[in-house]
Amino acid sequence: MVRAYYLDTSVAIRIMLGHSVDAARWFDETTADRESRILSSRLLRTEITRVLRREGLPVLDRSQIIDYIDVVPVDHAVLNEAEAITSHVKTLDAIHLASALRSGLEDLTVVTHDKTMATVAGHLGFAVYDPVR
Repeated sequence: MVRAYYLDTSVAIRIMLGHSVDAARWFDETTADRESRILSSRLLRTEITRVLRREGLPVLDRSQIIDYIDVVPVDHAVLNEAEAITSHVKTLDAIHLASALRSGLEDLTVVTHDKTMATVAGHLGFAVYDPVR
């Protein structure tokens, strides 16, 4: 059975910037495992790009993450789903959670370091994992 993970920006950025060895190890092990799959919203690419530009790092460095994930497009269905989330969560986090919901994957684990997003993901029925230490 394939294990599926939804990667949130709060973890992806820490991996990209080298802020969490444990998160980077999780990502490397998970991407190397043929029985695992990582996905995220198309929004992740934009968020990573903005951080790389802010930090003065090459935009192409985003491929260290983006090339290893399946992308959920941000379409009207995702935006409508984000609007329907009744728990308080920031807009971009709502879009991420809506993308996870719209992925159609059962037993999806949301990988996040954001406490509010983790709480709301749990309320939505997702397992939650935080690899950041």
